[in-house]
Amino acid sequence: MKQIEIKKELITPKVAERLLEHNEHNRKLASPRVLMYANDMLLGRWKQDTGETIKISPEGRLLDGQNRLNAVIKSKTPIYFHVAYNVPDDVFDVIDTGKLRNASDVFTIEKIAFSTCLPSIITAYEALNAGGGETSRQKNLKPTNKMLLDIYYSREKYWQSTVLKTQNWYVSFAKIIAPSIIGGMYSIFYDINELDAEKFMNQLCNGYSIENNAIILLRKKLMSDKIGIKKMGIYQKNAYIIKTWNCYRKKETIKILKFDMTNEEFPKAI
Repeated sequence: MKQIEIKKELITPKVAERLLEHNEHNRKLASPRVLMYANDMLLGRWKQDTGETIKISPEGRLLDGQNRLNAVIKSKTPIYFHVAYNVPDDVFDVIDTGKLRNASDVFTIEKIAFSTCLPSIITAYEALNAGGGETSRQKNLKPTNKMLLDIYYSREKYWQSTVLKTQNWYVSFAKIIAPSIIGGMYSIFYDINELDAEKFMNQLCNGYSIENNAIILLRKKLMSDKIGIKKMGIYQKNAYIIKTWNCYRKKETIKILKFDMTNEEFPKAI
C-alpha cells in the first residue's frame, strides 16, 4: 500500500479541469457553494492554508474537492491547495460527512460576543442592502462566513453596540419580531440618519412617545401577525417597516398602512 503524500501545489483552472476528469462517483455539485467559493477567490478572500486537502486516490480518482476545484475554474483564479495523494478509496464514504461550520460557529471560534445573534443581524443587513432579502438570487449570494467576519471587523464597536440594543428592543416588543430583523433594519436606518434610527426603533419597539401614526399602524399589524394563523413573509414584513420609516422621516400621516407585493416595488429607505 502506497503511503499518503501531501504536497502544496498551485491549482490553476487547467489543473482543476484535469483533476475533475477523474470525478466519477462524487456527490452532486453544490452550485451555491461553488459560487460563494469562487466569489471569495476572485476577491482575494479565500484562505489557502486551512489544513483542508484535495484528496486523490492511488489510481488518480478525485475523492474530495470538487466544489473547490470548480470554484477555481469559475473564478479563473489560481489557488494554492494542499493535495493529498494515495488516499485509500475505502475512505470515500466518510469524507466530508461532518457538519459544516455555520457563521455562529465561526464567530464563536473567533471569541466574538453574541456569536449566535450577530451573524443573523449582519446577514439581514446585507440582504436589505441587496433589496429585501428573499429572491432566489439573493439566497445564492448569501454572505460567506468570511464575508460576515470582514463586515463585523470593519465596524466591530458598532456591531457590539447594535446587538445589545437589538436584544433590548426584542424583549421590549414582547419578541414580536426577530432580532435579525430589528438589528438589520436599525443598521440600514443608522446608515441614513443615526439619531432618527434610534428614535424610530425606540418608538416602534417600546411603544411610547410615538411621533407618527404610521408607527402605531405598524405595531398593530405586527402584533396581529404574531397571533394570526396566516403569517407574513420576511420580504413583506421588511417592506412594511421601511414604508413606516419613510413616513416617519417625511412626517407623513397615513390612514392605512399597506403593501401590495404584486404591484409595488420593494420600498427604498430614505
